[in-house]
Amino acid sequence: MRKIDKIVVHCSATRPEWMADAGINEQLKEIDRWHRERGFDMIGYSYVISRNGEAVVGRPLEKTPAAQKGHNTGSIAICLIGGFGSDADDLATEHYTPVQLARLHSLIKELQEQFNVTNENVIGHNRVSTKACPGFRVSKWLAGVNLSEATAKKPERTKPAQSKTVKASAATVAASAGTTITALSGMNENAQYIILGFAGITILFGLYIMRERLKAWAEGWH
Repeated sequence: MRKIDKIVVHCSATRPEWMADAGINEQLKEIDRWHRERGFDMIGYSYVISRNGEAVVGRPLEKTPAAQKGHNTGSIAICLIGGFGSDADDLATEHYTPVQLARLHSLIKELQEQFNVTNENVIGHNRVSTKACPGFRVSKWLAGVNLSEATAKKPERTKPAQSKTVKASAATVAASAGTTITALSGMNENAQYIILGFAGITILFGLYIMRERLKAWAEGWH
């Protein structure tokens, strides 16, 4: 296996609707055809990522890409479908879909771990060329990337019986009832009525708090 020390991100410079119904494999074949027409023996990119987040292998990793003139050695070239009319300093989200960028991020992380590539060596084509490709500054994007909430795994919610706030409310009610029973021992009838009145208010308040906390739990708070 050749030595790999950098990852370079590219774009196909196509419109968002380009071959949208054809699928990623047909898009890859079309890019392969473009590159063969330019004299390459096959597609120049190592990977291609579709707008729906599918990543497919283009040129095998053991082969040097033909993607960024003068900077192919030691590189992996990743092409994002899209980027037509983009500028080098645009935002990635202006030209690519959230799932596409999420897959780009995960693929970069996988390759970094596999080949020990540093963040400083993950760049866009525009870092080594006068071209705008891929239409954003990859280093800035990678440093500040925030994956869409839609692609993030939501934490598993606890059951009501496991909720700390609900448990605390139940404990308050139970403690109030226990204290009342203890206090009634040895008191005269009038004092017992007074104590029971205060205890009833306390227990009702505790039940109200428990109800509100159960409502909060139902809305996603613990």
